[in-house]
Amino acid sequence: MKKNFPETAINSNFHIRRSIFLIFFLLSLNCLNTCKSKNSSGIADIFSYQIPAETDDGWETASLSDVNINETALVKYMNEFLNTYDHKIHGIIIVKDEKLVFEEYFSGYTFYHGPFSEFNRLKKHNIASVTKSVTSALTGLTVDKGYIQNVNEKVFNFFPEYSYLRNDDKDKITLEHLLTMTSGFQWDEKSYQYSDYRNDCFQMYIRSDPVKFILEKPVVDEPGTNYNYNGGCVILLGEIIRKATGLRADKFAEQSLFSPLGITDFWWEELQNDICYTSGDMKLRPRDMAKFGNLYLNKGYWKEERIISEDWVNVSTQAFIRQNPLWECGYLWWLHTYELNGKEFKAFAARGWGGQQINVFPEYDLVVVFTAGYYDEPDMEFHIYILTLNILNSLNS
Repeated sequence: MKKNFPETAINSNFHIRRSIFLIFFLLSLNCLNTCKSKNSSGIADIFSYQIPAETDDGWETASLSDVNINETALVKYMNEFLNTYDHKIHGIIIVKDEKLVFEEYFSGYTFYHGPFSEFNRLKKHNIASVTKSVTSALTGLTVDKGYIQNVNEKVFNFFPEYSYLRNDDKDKITLEHLLTMTSGFQWDEKSYQYSDYRNDCFQMYIRSDPVKFILEKPVVDEPGTNYNYNGGCVILLGEIIRKATGLRADKFAEQSLFSPLGITDFWWEELQNDICYTSGDMKLRPRDMAKFGNLYLNKGYWKEERIISEDWVNVSTQAFIRQNPLWECGYLWWLHTYELNGKEFKAFAARGWGGQQINVFPEYDLVVVFTAGYYDEPDMEFHIYILTLNILNSLNS
């Protein structure tokens, strides 16, 4: 698919964003030496690294040095970071070379204006739109198992009960268009807060028939040509999974994805009309988020078991269309290249509101997971960007 931003606009916006980031980064480095926060005794908190606990959840643990990560450098930065920023990081996990080597949790407010909590490895976290990448995997499993022929199938063929909403434009929409958010449906969930009735996601949430609400939207772009962030597309995928498999998406996930990964503690939100909210708000434990990332890092394998096909992993994590100057979109995975000290670190990521991230770096056999609470401060996700850069900087050559 063609990129649909004028090249001059992309370059201009990219350079503006990069300049803002560099200014912020330099200011933060300067602040590291001057504005350490203190605890109640007036002494700066001290971060001390510990090897993650090995439990019966399937993870083998190891030290940072065991996997050639510079422990001294990373610990130094964690001390600087945690004592400089009024951060809203809830959890950080690093998996390198198949081993869980870093796991830290902090306190914060759960989800959007939720209660204050002390996070830990046993506590599920709202992963917001990271859920979309899980739904992408479920779609792949329906193809792998033969429930769906391929992603070129037409969306409306799965919804004969809404045939009265069809027209020539809507008949062009395929599963791939849903997976790449290029359906062409009129949809706006970015101009207003999610609590605002003008937000299409809010409207979908309160409708007695969310599928009808989505399918009755007019098509305003040729399907496959323009990216438009649309959670409704992912709800349609969830219902297509149910129609194809006979199982609601959450039950299909439990059977075909979570159980093979050893994920036993999870929670899905629901919409009206018994619809699984496959677009967001699932709750998972961070270690289980890392399992999902590691599954894709290993081309569909967890341990010695193939769960999802390599073909699906490969196609899902290739760029189909550009979302903005920094990110490209695969099948509900987002691709970005980090640059540091003249080196490039190519990543694909599952990303969610507030700073929920599963970052996968295939060339470095690395998975980095964040949970966070930047719901009202999207620009503060630069903290996560800086943390990622410093984790990458701790990799020994």
